[in-house]
Amino acid sequence: MHVPILHGHAMTARAALDVIEHVPGRSKTVDRMIAGLAVILAMLGIAVGASVYQQHGSEAVRHALAVEGRLGRVLSAVQDAETGQRGYLLTEDENFLQPFRNGRSKVNGEIARLHDLLRDDDSQRAELDGLILLIREKLGELGTSIDLHRSGDIEASRTLVREGHGRRLMDEIRTVVRRIEAQESALMERREAAVSRIALLIWAALAGLVLVLILFAVSAMREAGRRRRLSRFLPQELVSRLADDDGSLRAGRRQQAVIAFVDMRGSTALAERLDPQQLSAFLSAFRRRVMRVARLHNGVVDKFIGDGALVVFGLPEAQADDAARAVAFATDLVEVIARWNLKGEHAATVRIGIGLHCGEVFSGIIGEEARYEFTVLGDTVNVAARLEQATKTHGVPILASEAVRRAAGSATALWREVSREPLRGRREPMAYFSVEPPGQAEPTPIRLRDVDPLPELAL
Repeated sequence: MHVPILHGHAMTARAALDVIEHVPGRSKTVDRMIAGLAVILAMLGIAVGASVYQQHGSEAVRHALAVEGRLGRVLSAVQDAETGQRGYLLTEDENFLQPFRNGRSKVNGEIARLHDLLRDDDSQRAELDGLILLIREKLGELGTSIDLHRSGDIEASRTLVREGHGRRLMDEIRTVVRRIEAQESALMERREAAVSRIALLIWAALAGLVLVLILFAVSAMREAGRRRRLSRFLPQELVSRLADDDGSLRAGRRQQAVIAFVDMRGSTALAERLDPQQLSAFLSAFRRRVMRVARLHNGVVDKFIGDGALVVFGLPEAQADDAARAVAFATDLVEVIARWNLKGEHAATVRIGIGLHCGEVFSGIIGEEARYEFTVLGDTVNVAARLEQATKTHGVPILASEAVRRAAGSATALWREVSREPLRGRREPMAYFSVEPPGQAEPTPIRLRDVDPLPELAL
């Protein structure tokens, strides 16, 4: 027997009952099974639609982070070029021309990547075109002053700098960069709001289907309520497993995982300067950034501990790329916090330390149903915490163990061995490394005679 499905729309309770009533000779049990099947199929369709729209929301966050990152690199490259120009004019040491040329070359590549990111947004492209003109004029002014100085017209070169046109150009460049970031942030918020509205519509459709389920699935409603209660206390990735009576979570299990400890530096002094409302807003903004970056790399925020966080990679099951995703999470979070500092939204510079370690952990759920708590325990967790503390001693934002370096692979980041001494509170020595994104590599030196005059920005 073929039961028609209303494609593209959730079947209403009345429509489902009409289908059943018009087929004679069946028991009520069979009727309920058919109605239940129709409801399940409708729910599956809604779940697929929700997944698609959730991907749109994640893409919006990823795109905004990418645009902010490229803008930050463009601004940094222009500042590097200006620093090299100033150093040369003050000292006449031609070694200062190297960062000038490197910064100028880096601008070209970053602008090209920005074009790719913003090619579908006319308003953003217009802003970017204006930014390119300003940068081209700024780099031209820097190059002209260097050429005058090298040709012997030192006074003309100094006059050009004193006129302050370069400073005004730099201010205009920063203004345009902030404007593009603001537009990108607003666009991301609009996309997320659209996804939220669609989610509300999805829940409304599900509520209609529940009316059918009430006739024969009171137990299913209780199960749904149970799942909602669990989601208040547990990471979302584990709720379904526990609701399905996964005994390994209740009893606890040993598994491989990567642990990332995140901690904010100097938060106590900052808290003393903020009233409770400001402090709450500040910590909420920090946690949002940790949650967003963790979600982008499929990490699970196990818990927030004051101004720190414990993030686990490998839940609910360990994956081959857990270490690589943990490293990407750490480097991206450092960059996100740095851009947050540049925005000047808070009274002090936020600095963080992150410790990464992987190995066997004991994971499980403790407590009663009214108050479950998920926890990960073991030496792997302790080592990650010690590595995070060691970032203070060594003055680096990220420290990772040798185990993480091997599991992530050398190509995922720039690894620099920091020490092989025992960590604080431990006896056995271990190697641990600072971690930087691959793009932080030093450029290959070039000779002055190999450098052409100032080129136009690549579009």
